[in-house]
Amino acid sequence: MRATNLWTCLVAGVFALHILASQSGAAQSYTIQDMGVDDALTAAGPNASGQAAIRAGFGTARSFRITPSAAAGAVGGLAGMVTGDATADNVGLLPSGTHTTASAINDSGTLVGSANAKTSVRPVMWTKTGALQDLGTLPGDNAGEAFGINNPGAVVGYSGGPQGARAFLWTPRGGMQSLGALLAGESSKAFAISDSGLVVGSSGSPMGTHAVLWSTAGIQDLGTLPGDTTSEAFAVNNQGSVVGYSRGSSGTRAFLWTSQSGMQSLDPLPGGNNSRAFGINDKGDVVGTSEGFDGGRAVVWIAKGKPKDLNALLTVPPGILLAQAVGINSKGQIVVSARNEMDHHHNHEGFNRVYLLTPAGQ
Repeated sequence: MRATNLWTCLVAGVFALHILASQSGAAQSYTIQDMGVDDALTAAGPNASGQAAIRAGFGTARSFRITPSAAAGAVGGLAGMVTGDATADNVGLLPSGTHTTASAINDSGTLVGSANAKTSVRPVMWTKTGALQDLGTLPGDNAGEAFGINNPGAVVGYSGGPQGARAFLWTPRGGMQSLGALLAGESSKAFAISDSGLVVGSSGSPMGTHAVLWSTAGIQDLGTLPGDTTSEAFAVNNQGSVVGYSRGSSGTRAFLWTSQSGMQSLDPLPGGNNSRAFGINDKGDVVGTSEGFDGGRAVVWIAKGKPKDLNALLTVPPGILLAQAVGINSKGQIVVSARNEMDHHHNHEGFNRVYLLTPAGQ
């Protein structure tokens, strides 16, 4: 009897340790590094090196390639606060242009986005050496934007003109090609492309705007969550898992779509009523935002688990709210857009600061 009880206790103890280990893994803590750009309006990344692409400045906004400093592992006075500055490369303009928007960055440091010219906004690429290339448009169009780039250098976005917005795929060898839209859909946009060539975005349809996946098999309607009418897909990993949002009368809900399980809702934070997912890595970790009565909060869903408020997993600088997590790399590093409540600009701009979060111990 004693042996049985002892064995039972040992089994229970091992099980309890397993649960604690699982909970500890889910409650990952992070160090935080200020990417050093004031009045940051949008952000993208991180790539494998932790670099980010940021659009900043009021009025004539400019874009920057931000590289974390070598001191990113050094912890400063605030617990979890990283010392050392990031370096910012101000990317160029088109002739006669005044503003740019960087939307994505790959592991080589190449950026894509948009830049204005004399009469329109153009989809562009900035190489790691700073060279600027206008990617052009589809026949008959005069404007566009690039939203995603993979490591082989393929770019996706949309080309616009009298025919509306049309999703495109651009490659160095093939140039720009239309990705098409759902049957009877009048417009489409592509937001991201995986290294394996999977493209996600949205397309018009008789039922409304729907999240879509382009592959060698063609275009696939990913649908919506039950009861919703519209959806968009913002990111895809090399396993083909897709994230985005689905919207209906009850609000906006983050989703994870896989070929095996279809579209599933990702829970918001307790008390939250809206959420969106913006990034996913090859491990299946997802980042985004969850909105409640106190505004949006940056969140991470680890391996399909419950959302974690990133503000609660590190020491956030005074007056800062991490509002939106825009991307996550294979190391688990996350780029977040934040609101600085002590910045007088915050009343008329959505975000003001960008931070890189790195899992503790890296």
